[in-house]
Amino acid sequence: MMDMEMLCRAVQETKPWIDDFRKRTYEKAFRAYTDRFGPSYVEAVREAGEEGLQRLAGEVLDGIEAGWKRQRPWNRAAVRVMEKQMAVDYLSPMLLELPEPLCKALCELLRDGWAARWPKDAYGTTTYQELKQGFRDTIMGIELGRRRRDKE
Repeated sequence: MMDMEMLCRAVQETKPWIDDFRKRTYEKAFRAYTDRFGPSYVEAVREAGEEGLQRLAGEVLDGIEAGWKRQRPWNRAAVRVMEKQMAVDYLSPMLLELPEPLCKALCELLRDGWAARWPKDAYGTTTYQELKQGFRDTIMGIELGRRRRDKE
């Protein structure tokens, strides 16, 4: 039986995941996130089947939106930004990495459904490996090793 609350929680539960979206902690956090939410998504897409994926994506987005409406009005925008970051940093890369082929299709449907509902707030998807390679060594926003490369 599909657990819609758990599927939505994969985006709505921002702590500790966002805090661990750093070079040194992302790999461990991503693996823990995948262990926690991956099985629920695999089960959900298998239960929905190819013909039910669009409906499943809509239900997940409905659940996320309902969560925003439960927030205090002055907090909704901040929660939405955090949850969008969860979709980009954790949910999408997880869905692209899971062995069930329908998970990739669900990832695309969620991204496209989000863009259709909130066109000014669309997001892109990428793989875990591409995200992981994007971290730089910095101190206070200054990239380390840059001066050495500039001199060469």
